[in-house]
Amino acid sequence: MAIRSVIIAATALLGAAANAQVVGTPFGFGAATTGGGDATPAAPADTAELTEWLADDEPRVILIDKEFNFLGDVCTDCECCIPDSNTCGDAGQNAIEVGIGWCGDYPTTTCTYDNAGLDGLDVGPNKSIVGVGDAGVLRGKGLRIHGTENVIVQNIHITELNPQYIWGGDAISLDGADKVWIDHVKISLVGRQMFVTGYESSGSVTFSNNELDGTTDWSASCDGHHYWTILALGENDKVTFANNYIHTTSGRAPKVGAPSFWHVYNNYWSDNTGHAFDVEESGTNVFIEGNVFEDINSAYNGDGTGAIFAVDSDSEATCSSALGRTCIANSLTSSEYTAVADESVLSAFPADEEGDVTIMAVEEVAAYVLANAGIGKLSSSGSTSGGSSSAAAVTPTSSVPVIPTSTPLVYPTPTPPAFETHVIQPEPEASSTAVPAPAPSGAASQGSSSGSSHPPGTCKARRSHKKRARRSH
Repeated sequence: MAIRSVIIAATALLGAAANAQVVGTPFGFGAATTGGGDATPAAPADTAELTEWLADDEPRVILIDKEFNFLGDVCTDCECCIPDSNTCGDAGQNAIEVGIGWCGDYPTTTCTYDNAGLDGLDVGPNKSIVGVGDAGVLRGKGLRIHGTENVIVQNIHITELNPQYIWGGDAISLDGADKVWIDHVKISLVGRQMFVTGYESSGSVTFSNNELDGTTDWSASCDGHHYWTILALGENDKVTFANNYIHTTSGRAPKVGAPSFWHVYNNYWSDNTGHAFDVEESGTNVFIEGNVFEDINSAYNGDGTGAIFAVDSDSEATCSSALGRTCIANSLTSSEYTAVADESVLSAFPADEEGDVTIMAVEEVAAYVLANAGIGKLSSSGSTSGGSSSAAAVTPTSSVPVIPTSTPLVYPTPTPPAFETHVIQPEPEASSTAVPAPAPSGAASQGSSSGSSHPPGTCKARRSHKKRARRSH
């Protein structure tokens, strides 16, 4: 009887794994992504096999049917520093000394961290990485999608990348990638960025139905909220950012710092003690519609020179006229906001490239996102995974609290924290095809885990071989 029970259980598990596949189809800019296509789904036996399968050139559907734990290679009493941002001791983030001069004159200290988080798992072309049920976990290591194309990541949880430390690791890093769909992924407890794009263009990306959970015991803003949420540095990136749940953060949600286009709709921001959008560089276009902001200190930080069109009750008509379809106003509750409606964003919108998308009425967004975003919720979101459709966008009802513009609020302008200070630095020559790192001094700078021969979080020093000084990130 015991043997029979084991056989039945094993058969059920194998059946579930065999039936596990990508659910739904991508939409938006990443609509052409097919991942591993119709390759036979298979589950790697261990971390070594997972690492090998991810990196090779074979089309694969890789099932993440359990936790893959990469922790254990510990650096004990290693060099770290105490940045000015850490005013709260063990409740803040110290920084790992990664050899680029970032720590500068900050006081030195020692720390113990896991080496696994410092470099992500390399992902080759034509891969579908699919979690089974709610069992798929990558612990201690993120994904590095660099110089490749046609990758789907769906229904997994990436967690525990040295959350105590700045430079501890990025969860998902893109650089020079194309056709990428990140869907129903949960990210928590990371030291650096939850999602980052490097300087090389990632041309067609959809980031949908994900949960970015910033809850932490080690906060750069010293308030239990994660600061390093999303950093987008890719020139000419085209990103559809839809149906995501971003909560318990304090900044960079997202920071878009290079000429690119982001269409941001039907997301739910909740509990942000700093700012959500930071649109830094001229030539950047961010189109924001049908989102919910709840308890956000500042929807936009107001310091950047990039262009934003955030739909509100006064700009709906302008938007609809320009695009030839209904635009959906955003909704704010207990959140600071100022009207931003740069019409150049609408002129720059590559709608033909994004294709048809369905934008739900804003009063439906919070409930939908809470029910569907993150791991283990594929069945609840239906076959369209947030959905591509030719249906017209739905006009919000009058009962929805849309953004007012008759008496716009003014976002606060506090002195920037130490870890957000920009430093102009000359760029060194690249020593390899990997992303080279600048050497900022003193003030903390930010970036992406670009290039295996350089530390995570470092910026690439050259863009299209142009030698010039630029802001370090």
